[in-house]
Amino acid sequence: MNDLAAYANFHDFRAKFRPETPYGRELHEKQCLYFDIAELEKIYDQTEVLLTLLKELQDEPSRLSLISHHLKQLPRFSEHGQSSFDEIDLFQIKKFLHNYRSLMEQLPEDTRSTFGFEYGSQALGEQLNLGQQSAETFYIADEYSPELKKIRAEISLTDAEIRESEDRRVVEIQEKFGFSFEGRAFLLVPKESLVDIALASEQMVIEPYDDKLFSVRPLACINILALVDKRHKLAQQERIVEASVLESLSIQVHAEMPKLISYRNTVLAFDLAWVRARMALQHGLTRPKLHTKNSIHIQKGIYLPCQSTCAEYGISYTPLDAIFDSATVIFGSNMGGKTVVLQTTAFLQLAAQSGFFVPAEKFMTRIFHNFYYIGERHGSPSQHGHTGLSGFAIEMQQLTEAWQSINADENGTLLLMDEFARTTSSSEAEALLAAVLEAISKKSNTLALCSTHFHRLPRIPDLKFLRMSGLKQSIELRAEKMKVEVPVYSMVAGPDGFARDGCRGGLAYPSRAKDTENLEKTGPNAISEIARHMTYSLVPDNGNQCSDAIAVARMLGVDGGLVDRAEEFWTSAM
Repeated sequence: MNDLAAYANFHDFRAKFRPETPYGRELHEKQCLYFDIAELEKIYDQTEVLLTLLKELQDEPSRLSLISHHLKQLPRFSEHGQSSFDEIDLFQIKKFLHNYRSLMEQLPEDTRSTFGFEYGSQALGEQLNLGQQSAETFYIADEYSPELKKIRAEISLTDAEIRESEDRRVVEIQEKFGFSFEGRAFLLVPKESLVDIALASEQMVIEPYDDKLFSVRPLACINILALVDKRHKLAQQERIVEASVLESLSIQVHAEMPKLISYRNTVLAFDLAWVRARMALQHGLTRPKLHTKNSIHIQKGIYLPCQSTCAEYGISYTPLDAIFDSATVIFGSNMGGKTVVLQTTAFLQLAAQSGFFVPAEKFMTRIFHNFYYIGERHGSPSQHGHTGLSGFAIEMQQLTEAWQSINADENGTLLLMDEFARTTSSSEAEALLAAVLEAISKKSNTLALCSTHFHRLPRIPDLKFLRMSGLKQSIELRAEKMKVEVPVYSMVAGPDGFARDGCRGGLAYPSRAKDTENLEKTGPNAISEIARHMTYSLVPDNGNQCSDAIAVARMLGVDGGLVDRAEEFWTSAM
């Protein structure tokens, strides 16, 4: 599946999927596909509900902001493993409850119902909020225990007595020796200022600092030491009572944990659907339709990476209309769009089985449990474990892996082959490809799509043969030279709203001057020029078409003499 995702540049699209809760981000990192129709339909339903909500809230940016804010503020909380929760644990639970409830309050009733939002933890929320705490803080307030309140009052009085005693000692030192600490813990004083060190040592701790200075700090008197000891014992009592409070609260949290986990699961589903809906709104995505037939129907499907590239070049993008209901071979011109057809199909399928809406007017497909791609690898050879292997050897390994899965698994496989065996001799490559396609065409659990330049493939009955329309003038000129009919493809809407194959014949006789004028434009805008003359649509293949390699070479700026001579060789070979 990773090969197919890399081939379709699907990872870039998936990177735009950014859940806002830690639970959503954790699931996102697993990069999982879904293989159950009921589960996917539920995900699509949830996305559809939130897509409707997003459209309704376009004029309420503050409410949209609040929904995102509360999602982002939802923290993780400890679920298992300890008998007692500490203050940080309880803080996270309280923060979760606050933001969960606040999020729920921003949602309409039908949205709450779809995701199962409900709140039945008022008692725990009140317990975690004793002492007039703020919504997103927690501490063990005096209100949790009368004994705790009493101990803390004593600690407060003791602290006051300690400060008072310390202040008296500082005043005594200042009056007797002239040292003003002014809140500092120690002073550095000249040696000569301590005339009688023995007398000064009764009220200060005196230590040499260097050969000229002494460090002096107030010496605690006996009553301060007694007060400090008292405070230490009170602090121990405070910790014991706090532990008792935490234990009591922990019992309540454990009792509430099934609800908390339910809230978390609700939030997770909402978070994922919220981001999917935002992506659908941003990119104009539509809901896929799932069926159990071994076929894929695409109407105005868009391969977003290619659409983006076309926009950069100022090229008009042509959406894909296609029906793949059997193993299919796709012929076509160089730069005619064969690879993009496969990439579009892979992109839409991966998006649908990842739970996303898809960039297509309509997309009907089945659930595939295995995905295989055979063709040029993306990334370095070491990333795929193929260091030192030739391109042909790598493809044979890919084929072996896919074939073993197809034979062993009845759950369904999508296999894409882009220019299979192009690195070996054409006759042997065609023979290999024919054998593979013939075998796969008999596998009801597999849908295979193959792009190729090998036009001499046998017309196996169970295979479907299509081609890309290609360069307009080039096709018409070749039709004129070969005196064959040019199939003009049309898409006819069926009862389910999806396009159906249609074909009508006709002869075209354009002027050579016009053809030359259009095809000889070269330079930096060659790609745009090719795209302007290329028809990126699938049509039935009648076995007579060749690629537009010579015409494309001319448009890409290859020497005119070479191209003209190649045209002569090609014509004489017809």
